Amino acid sequence: MAKVFSFATKAAVPVAAILLAASLAAVARAQDKTQLTGHWNFNQDQSDDSQQKVQDAQQNSKIQQSTASGGGNPGGGGGYPNGGGGMGRGGMGGMGGMGGMGGMGGIGGGGMGRGGRQANRGDSISSQEWDRLAANPKFLRIDQRSDQVVVIDDDDHAQTFYPDGKKHDDKDADGRKISTKASWEGGAFIAETKLPHSDKLTQTFRVSEDGKQLFVIARFDASSLNGPVSIRRVYDMAKASAPASK
Repeated sequence: MAKVFSFATKAAVPVAAILLAASLAAVARAQDKTQLTGHWNFNQDQSDDSQQKVQDAQQNSKIQQSTASGGGNPGGGGGYPNGGGGMGRGGMGGMGGMGGMGGMGGIGGGGMGRGGRQANRGDSISSQEWDRLAANPKFLRIDQRSDQVVVIDDDDHAQTFYPDGKKHDDKDADGRKISTKASWEGGAFIAETKLPHSDKLTQTFRVSEDGKQLFVIARFDASSLNGPVSIRRVYDMAKASAPASK
């Protein structure tokens, strides 16, 4: 009987070790999924100048098109950035510059000061898409669940991501088909949206080690650009509101 007991004890040791290893792996995977839930306020001082980055990218796009077509001075004709108009903030459609139209949320009209000759001549990127990319939501509300991550901007427009690594079809603000897939990579939540004209928007959400800041990086790729446009936005964790007095 003692021998049988001894054998059973020895056999149980590796089984327990396997179960412990599996448990630790599950904990590690859970820890990888950093908690994004909370209210986050935009920190302009620590964020990139999104409007300047959009201006630079747009100017490079104009130069590229002018060179390809044998045109003259790409800055002539009252084009951006010397044209009239302004930013004209409107709806953000999801994460403004990051969410909304399934991938590119929105600033509404205004056209970012692009004048006459610019008019998207041969450019697959619309003025609305440029404006959305330049938008800076004043705050974000994020609700992270096991099966979805919901991001709501300061205009109360929501964008829902499904972190299953699969493509989910949707439509942008203009009714055009887009698809988004999202997943966790280490401590970062990454959502990749395929936009019309083979353009792509990749959004990366990561929380600082102390949990007090949220870093959102939007990378925009388009064939009409000389290279991708990457914009880093920083958000601070909002303090919990005080309970209402009776």
